[in-house]
Amino acid sequence: MSVAQFIQQLFGDVRDVAQLIAPIAAVIGFIGLGVMYMGSSWPLLGDWKKENPKAASQVVMGLVFIIFAASVTTLITFA
Repeated sequence: MSVAQFIQQLFGDVRDVAQLIAPIAAVIGFIGLGVMYMGSSWPLLGDWKKENPKAASQVVMGLVFIIFAASVTTLITFA
């Protein structure tokens, strides 16, 4: 196997793994974000949310990054 074939296979494998993991991470992130917003009436989550006011925005930024990465891998697949 030449170096070019190895690199092509490596990037193909990385793309396949990213296409598998990205939707799963997005679903988990959206569920977590929903629990953060809807569960803030529970004392445990309410206290945690008061201690971590930037948590929701960080989750949203992570979800935007995941969606962007999944879109890029999809474009690479079709190119």
